[in-house]
Amino acid sequence: MTPVSADELRTAEALEPEAFAQYLSTTGWSLAQQLERATLWTRSETDGEFQVLVPGDRALRDYASRVSDLLATVATVEERPVRLLLDELESGGVDTLSFRLLPGGPSGTIPLFNATDALAGVKELVVSSTFSLLSPEPMLVQGRRPDAVLDFAKSVRLGTPRAGSWAIAAQLALPDNATNGEIPLARQVALRMHSAVRACYAASGEALRDYDIGLFLSRTGEGVSSNVCDALAKLGRDNVPYDMRFSWARSLPASVPARSFRFNAARIEVLRTAAEQLKVAVPDGETTIEGTVSKLRRDIGEGGQATVRGPLSTAYGSSERPVRVLLPDHLYQSVVSAHGRQQQVRITGVAVRGRIERVTSVEILDETTQI
Repeated sequence: MTPVSADELRTAEALEPEAFAQYLSTTGWSLAQQLERATLWTRSETDGEFQVLVPGDRALRDYASRVSDLLATVATVEERPVRLLLDELESGGVDTLSFRLLPGGPSGTIPLFNATDALAGVKELVVSSTFSLLSPEPMLVQGRRPDAVLDFAKSVRLGTPRAGSWAIAAQLALPDNATNGEIPLARQVALRMHSAVRACYAASGEALRDYDIGLFLSRTGEGVSSNVCDALAKLGRDNVPYDMRFSWARSLPASVPARSFRFNAARIEVLRTAAEQLKVAVPDGETTIEGTVSKLRRDIGEGGQATVRGPLSTAYGSSERPVRVLLPDHLYQSVVSAHGRQQQVRITGVAVRGRIERVTSVEILDETTQI
């Protein structure tokens, strides 16, 4: 059982009993029995069933011992320090995303470069999830972030690292009027982060058995992108495993259960590979690219090839990158003309193995003509 210090117990005794019950109800515990002056909660795990008793009245003589048992049991089940549990219990109006890195070495310490990459990963996860939420379509690779995205990210607070492991928490504060029926932006961003992390966790687990970038492409609608995969890989620099946990503000219950995710070395390596591949991915299927022509090459026989750089739209999302396009003769001549006049083009066709073939249309944007 995880020990509870005197300071931690004093902090817990100051909390209302309702805080414990609300926490348990959103973290996988079930109300098993309503007693006269307490409630009994249970939770089933692979190693058995756990029970905790939540005292209903702070005036009870054994209130302190009951609370101590509750904290010790919950911390043991969740495999984290009591102090992190108390941080969440005290944050009534804050959605919290906790990270616990598990490096070797003295308790509460971490190598310098791992710490800087972990902080960069937290920042990128917040920024890329906010961008994904505000973007009208999924993005394989995100470009320049608008001011609204960065302004929100600046409002996120970072908690102090805790001992026992190296743990930090990103706190997304909800406004005081968060219960008026409208979902605040902070909660929307937290839910998008939860969706993206859950999707990456699922894809990386499936990829351990049979790697395929399609496992990540098929989840771009859930918030997966090269940026999110890269953020999660940064958190585990040198393949150091880590836990990530979501918890919702008690002031605004969420329909999505709080959940923990553990990324081990194998998953981290998969995420690193996926991040690199999503940066250059041109998924098979109908594709449109809009931009400038940078290279031309006449093929033997009719037609030729052009390299176009600009926004790329696919069935899985958008990115910005150069793509090689195979063109029949009459369309190739139009692209040559656009290149000479420094005009932008919009080309639609079918992507096959990283290049666009079977072109169906070429639009010279400055002339608003389609061929």
